Amino acid sequence: MIRACQAFNARCRDRHGSVSRVHLSKMDVETVLTVILYRRLKRGNRRRRYWVHPILTTRLTESHYIILYPKLRQYGPKFFNYFRMSIKSFDDLLALINEELVADENTVRYTISPEEKLIITLRYLATGCSLGTLSYDYRIGKSTVATIIPHVCETIWRKLKPIVMSEPTKEKWYEISEIFEKHSKFPNCLGALDGKHIRLIQPEHTGSMYYNYKHFFR
Repeated sequence: MIRACQAFNARCRDRHGSVSRVHLSKMDVETVLTVILYRRLKRGNRRRRYWVHPILTTRLTESHYIILYPKLRQYGPKFFNYFRMSIKSFDDLLALINEELVADENTVRYTISPEEKLIITLRYLATGCSLGTLSYDYRIGKSTVATIIPHVCETIWRKLKPIVMSEPTKEKWYEISEIFEKHSKFPNCLGALDGKHIRLIQPEHTGSMYYNYKHFFR
């Protein structure tokens, strides 16, 4: 195999060492394909340096789930700041999706609890941080994090859709209309869209005309 590679390389180079054009025969093509296949097989047979990286082996002692999460539950405002969700809302959501997130302990080396899966997903949704950051924070492989987040999001959507976005009935439309008329004095209103405040530089000679309640110009 090595001699075949050396011979082929020699034919592809001129006497100055630069690569030259050659006409490949059927044998040359077979040689090239054989070399490519050999290299791929050799690369695929490489042994992994670690079965589990040493950093990830500290998951049960140094993960944010073990160290930080219990402390956050002691302080409601900090919990909300971290997850953008109250403790009660978190517990209610976990109870709703818990059964579908339980892993089969017979098919994996170590299981990740539904609670930890939800924590990782909410942290990702709250901050938009990278999967690598979550991997280090929670001592879980990056590929595992990439699997957890879509699975949890899909489960949340499937469970909450019938509850918070159920198809309204005629009676429901009337109820919504009555609520709008009672509280906002808008008759025959079935819904409202929220707006988006876009920051801008204050136009000249406008005073506080473009200043909003969030304390910036829009």
